[in-house]
Amino acid sequence: MPRITVPSLLRPLCDGRNEVEVPGGTLDAVLRAADKECPGFYERVVDTEENRVRVELAIAMDGEVVTLYLHEPIAEDAHLAIVPAISGG
Repeated sequence: MPRITVPSLLRPLCDGRNEVEVPGGTLDAVLRAADKECPGFYERVVDTEENRVRVELAIAMDGEVVTLYLHEPIAEDAHLAIVPAISGG
């Protein structure tokens, strides 16, 4: 099952856990499954009006920050991490 490293700001939603393992074949399915384990998780990660990951967040898959759309397939053994997006100037 895909694993998600839960950022510290979202850990209270997950009873303090720093990682959840949930089923899902797409990013959307994985995030929705995480919401079942951690109510409120989905709306904190996904901009439901825009139907995409919130602009202030980035998703790292297997250690590499990548652009993932909600319909993107996720491997059964994927490790996802949600991190604040970094902007600079």
